[in-house]
Amino acid sequence: MRRIFVEPEAIEGQRLEITGELVHHLGTVLRLSAGEKIAVCCGDGKVYQAELQDFGRDKISGEIFAETAAEQETKTAVHLFQGMPKGDKLELIIQKCTELGITKIIPLNTQRAVVKIEANKAQKKQERWQKIALEASQQSKRITVPEVSLPLTWKEAIREMQEGLTIVLWEDEDKTTLRQVLEGLENVPQQINLVIGPEGGLTAEEVAELQAQGAYCASLGKRILRTETAGLAALTMVLYHYQELG
Repeated sequence: MRRIFVEPEAIEGQRLEITGELVHHLGTVLRLSAGEKIAVCCGDGKVYQAELQDFGRDKISGEIFAETAAEQETKTAVHLFQGMPKGDKLELIIQKCTELGITKIIPLNTQRAVVKIEANKAQKKQERWQKIALEASQQSKRITVPEVSLPLTWKEAIREMQEGLTIVLWEDEDKTTLRQVLEGLENVPQQINLVIGPEGGLTAEEVAELQAQGAYCASLGKRILRTETAGLAALTMVLYHYQELG
């Protein structure tokens, strides 16, 4: 059964009214028709099953015939602060992290980041990233879509990391692993911030600044991972540790 995400106001009682780009997508791209059934999510923690009925040019109507509470989302929110990588690597990171269960992805401008997105292009980039997260959420049958923010400056990211527990994954850390950090925590954090550098890594000054505000520094093991691999590996390890995977 195909799954779509709608705004909360699209569901009223047992009625479903789909508008916007979804009308074209469902009717023209997917060629759905009256009588077909879909799963609908609106961010309230439930999955609604609906039968499509009326197809118009600007609206598709349907009737909801079942709803269930779903538990696909993680109990611990994980935010990935990803140093801006080259090329289309960030799109891959967004797609795969969404499939795994990330809560939020924050592209990050660091000292060694080669890619610098101009302010007048940032909004368009963010819209594309958010669409990738939406499509990955639908494919992996999530009930919420992770937020992908506009790229943040280092100072903006520091302020954002004041909430939750921050873990910096740094290739120069040779004493403490991510596993050791997680095993050493007394309580399960409500939010974990994972910080990954770009291709050139984070500078010692950046890491020291994060540690000064209480961040843990950890390695991912004996091998150096690419920036597009490190975030996926760290997220997987965190979710596995808290029994959200496997």
